[in-house]
Amino acid sequence: MRTSFSRRALFGSIAGVSTALLTLLLSGSAFPSEVGFLTVSSVPPAKVFIDDIDTGRSTPIEALALPPGNHRLRLEAGALKRALGFQITVGQTTRLKISL
Repeated sequence: MRTSFSRRALFGSIAGVSTALLTLLLSGSAFPSEVGFLTVSSVPPAKVFIDDIDTGRSTPIEALALPPGNHRLRLEAGALKRALGFQITVGQTTRLKISL
């Protein structure tokens, strides 16, 4: 079932929502078994964007549920910025440690 809301619009309006609801919105699925997880830390701590969507969170992040597939991570800490691709696999945790 598709809605008329884009992920970007939806994400922008849900800052502070529980992780469980965030998982549902990002994955487009009510089934937690259809997601994988991202754990990311950085030096210095940075604002986290996934697929160009502001998560409203900063590093470190533990076990953020995401739909499987290829994604883009962008970290921003003042003038320091870094972007990279990563892959999420169902039921697995992708761990990233990044220096900006």
